[in-house]
Amino acid sequence: MPVFSQPIETWLSDEGHDPDAPITPEHMNHARLCVALATVFGNALRDILLTNFPVQYKDIYNVILANKAKLTMGRGRPLLNSDQSLLVFPNTKGQTTGKVDQFDLSLLYILIRNISTVPAPVTGWGNDPLDQPRDVSLGASVERIRYFRNHISGHSSDGKISQQDLENYWTKFDAVLHDIEAVVGGKVYSQQFEKQKTQIISIYEAR
Repeated sequence: MPVFSQPIETWLSDEGHDPDAPITPEHMNHARLCVALATVFGNALRDILLTNFPVQYKDIYNVILANKAKLTMGRGRPLLNSDQSLLVFPNTKGQTTGKVDQFDLSLLYILIRNISTVPAPVTGWGNDPLDQPRDVSLGASVERIRYFRNHISGHSSDGKISQQDLENYWTKFDAVLHDIEAVVGGKVYSQQFEKQKTQIISIYEAR
């Protein structure tokens, strides 16, 4: 049993996380960023995955099957959880039931990092990409999306984002999408982002 030098109550904030507390503008800011991450950045990662795999394979599902051993026991432990495995591997009837548009940011990142041909960023996979602002490679953009996902939704303790942080994230989101477009061409992601950002703001202001 761990021994605490202070009463456990002193580790808790005065506010706590009251489920009956009203939704605040900071909660709405958090939701707005999560929507942008799941949709626009999800689309970008799916396209990156589908266009960056070894040429000897017909499609991404063949790449996944060829790397099943790596994905199920990479680095000494499974890289995919049970739900992710159900999406990407064939069932007992030999059918793959999952579709790429069902892959979330976490699964897309794992696949891009481990089985795609996207080169690792300067700092390496899994490291803070913000330490290398001049690295605008595709791998660095993928890492920045992972960073956004982890810090905004994956590890949020209260589901809140201040207005200043919201504006900062909007700017960072836009920069990463432009970095991706500089590699893959076109303006589809930044245009999707601007359209969705406008829609989200309009919905918020209409409340």
